[in-house]
Amino acid sequence: MGIWPKYLIGALLIAFAFTVSSAFSQARPPQYSVDCDAAAGASRRGRGIAVIVVHRGDVLCERYAPGVDASDSWELASGVKSFTGVMAAAAVQDDLLTLDELVADTITEWREDPLRSRITIRHLLSQTSGLGNRAGGRLLPSYSDAISRRSIDEAGRRFRYGPHHFAVFGEVMRRKLETAGLDATPLHYLSRRVLLPLGISVERWGMIDGMPTLSENGSITPMNWARFGFFVQQGGRIGDLALVDGPTLEAMFVPSAANSIYGLSWWLPHPDNAGDQLSRRMGRMLDTVHAAPDFPAVAIAAGAGGQRLYILPELELVVVRMTRGVRQDPQSRRADWSDRRFLERLLVRVETQAD
Repeated sequence: MGIWPKYLIGALLIAFAFTVSSAFSQARPPQYSVDCDAAAGASRRGRGIAVIVVHRGDVLCERYAPGVDASDSWELASGVKSFTGVMAAAAVQDDLLTLDELVADTITEWREDPLRSRITIRHLLSQTSGLGNRAGGRLLPSYSDAISRRSIDEAGRRFRYGPHHFAVFGEVMRRKLETAGLDATPLHYLSRRVLLPLGISVERWGMIDGMPTLSENGSITPMNWARFGFFVQQGGRIGDLALVDGPTLEAMFVPSAANSIYGLSWWLPHPDNAGDQLSRRMGRMLDTVHAAPDFPAVAIAAGAGGQRLYILPELELVVVRMTRGVRQDPQSRRADWSDRRFLERLLVRVETQAD
């Protein structure tokens, strides 16, 4: 079974040959087989309700908990951030922005501020902008809340996880689109440029003051999240058609100087990236960083409650693991979840003559 709907395959004549992105390690990895039953069991013990594994565009595993339908959508929480990075890659292709342009060129209110005037788009997406985290009286900031935040660090110096970077990026996109004479809602742009061409629908997306939150609050089916992951693994291409700028997408998977396991909107928790600045909390949350040194390279879109999209380019695998989400199942936030244990149960190393 292929990952794309049949109508999309017919319309776009997709070729499933896959070339590993140069942004990831090119070393020949150990060989593995996939144990769907073991992975589904590990997920279920952590309150999981869906596991999907895709290899070269073919679905190897599609498992759902009793009472869960494939058409059900679940909240991604911070898994939404990965969509924002891909939106940026589309905007670069459309000449709307560049990763290293100053945000103050668009948010002109920042031009005279000694710290905020130095923030770039890259700083926003790597969560190293230096902006303060507080969102006023809201759980999440509106775009206007976010651009009113003061800087408390120099840009690029410190990784500070939070929604404010992405809300500022949303305001940048809003103004860029408006200046270009386009629909100024960033979600409509993402849908038109990326999601609709892929046959992907997002069932719900949170809005504040009429604008979408770009850090969390989207809901999607597990299969549609897998389709998105496969598109990213393919370098933002459908066959020969590039929907987004390839070099910008590759930059998403390069660690920042301030956090060795985070790129631009994606986590990169591999033992090779375990630098001095890795906090104990990050190591517990994304514990593949403590796996064996020859563990496959992995990029993760991660959300609260154990929502996970894993991309393993060396193995040409995309893996989705989902729970009901922290709103519908608050206990999923406190579940004993281990990315390392899950992937080690999924991937069974095959002994070769070289071994």
